[in-house]
Amino acid sequence: MFHNRSINNKINRLHERALRLVYADYESSFDFLLQKDNSFTIHHQNIQRLAIEMYKDINNLSSGVFKDMLTPSNRTNTRSGTEFLIPTVNSVLMGQNSLRYLGPLIWNSIPVEIKNLESLYLFESKIKLWTPTQCPCRLCKNYVNGVGFVNIIE
Repeated sequence: MFHNRSINNKINRLHERALRLVYADYESSFDFLLQKDNSFTIHHQNIQRLAIEMYKDINNLSSGVFKDMLTPSNRTNTRSGTEFLIPTVNSVLMGQNSLRYLGPLIWNSIPVEIKNLESLYLFESKIKLWTPTQCPCRLCKNYVNGVGFVNIIE
């Protein structure tokens, strides 16, 4: 999940080549092939898997290892249920590319109606149709020379 941009591009090219081979379509764009296959890029699939792990943690369905990584917020009566503290990070590379940091950010970006689903099966089926609008990871940010990685609002 936390690979760099060049490895992500290689994975996407391999994914695109596989879809072209399966559908014998050598003219369409990668996005069209993903829609035709009813799938997402590997990066979006990883984000969806992280969201599923967050759901499991909130509903006490996760293993102890993942549970110890997250710190629940003390706030109650929130619209979206349980929230997590987003830790301060000293290192952009290691801190922002951690489950402890990205997990709560991904969870906060999920629509409330999906977060509040009652079963893991329903949550998994809905989250696999969801695409994050503004992913907080470095892969989804643009690099601006002299500034660093930033979200560019279109």
